[in-house]
Amino acid sequence: MPEQMLICKHLAEALSVLAHPHRIRIIEELRMSESCQVQVLVEKLCLSQPTVSKHLGQLRRHGLVEGRRCGRAICYSLTQGWLADWLAEGTKIIETRQLENAQMTEALRSVRKLWQPSVETGV
Repeated sequence: MPEQMLICKHLAEALSVLAHPHRIRIIEELRMSESCQVQVLVEKLCLSQPTVSKHLGQLRRHGLVEGRRCGRAICYSLTQGWLADWLAEGTKIIETRQLENAQMTEALRSVRKLWQPSVETGV
């Protein structure tokens, strides 16, 4: 089954790019609209500009985020709009392990309100 191994390898690579809290937050921030200023993401994420740029670069290299020139700025957006919804659905994975933890339960409830599925995908 060489086809399966090929697909598994590439899927594992894509998932490894998503496996970072800052990159997940960037994807969620880009959920509703593109960001034409890295500084806006810096402020929302409470991270340094170089850190945000580094993570945006990784997401771009793997085709998950795209950038387009707007004058002197670069506007970033998701290439796969459904990705943010998929990540929000992924909170179910941790929910089953954290039912006894009241702080985690409240955090999950709060995040799900923020990460509402987009109307486009209907998830």
